[in-house]
Amino acid sequence: MKKLITAVTTTLACLTGLSGPGQARAAEQGFYVGGDIGRSSNNLKSPTKPAVSTDKTATSWGLYGGYQFNKYFATELGVTRLGSTHIGTGESTSTSYSLDAIGRLPLNDKFAFYGRLGAAHNERSYSGFDKNHAVGFKTGLGMEYALDKNWALRTELTRFNNMPTQSTYGNASNVLSMGVNYHF
Repeated sequence: MKKLITAVTTTLACLTGLSGPGQARAAEQGFYVGGDIGRSSNNLKSPTKPAVSTDKTATSWGLYGGYQFNKYFATELGVTRLGSTHIGTGESTSTSYSLDAIGRLPLNDKFAFYGRLGAAHNERSYSGFDKNHAVGFKTGLGMEYALDKNWALRTELTRFNNMPTQSTYGNASNVLSMGVNYHF
């Protein structure tokens, strides 16, 4: 996780140094689509002593689309596949469907910090069992870098709350991701 944070920070710092001021300006209004990839972390506990092996992290990916009303506010609809985690021989796969409000704080023509708050319909399937469903909050903090008026990079730390639970599977999942947006 620390390596991913270092890589994201270094990439954004290099991009900032390579481009002059005012060359890229993100779209201030309109529709956008995007995708991201990252690493999810789930709170799992071994059901036995001594502990069986647990795999708490997984590769996650997501697709989203939204509408940016102005440079300060947007809404977004998305689906995030949180990956598969393991406890011993058992496996769990999680997916989240969300609708979020996004508040943005532009720092200049290229950089903006943002926060999100939304509702998420979470699904978790377990090996040998049916899917469980739950509705919970989705929160996140991120940073966006505009490459030009249409393309932007983003990195984000997101928390999915109230994930469906069963025995040793906890009810939260955290994701650190990097993605790209296209503004129409």
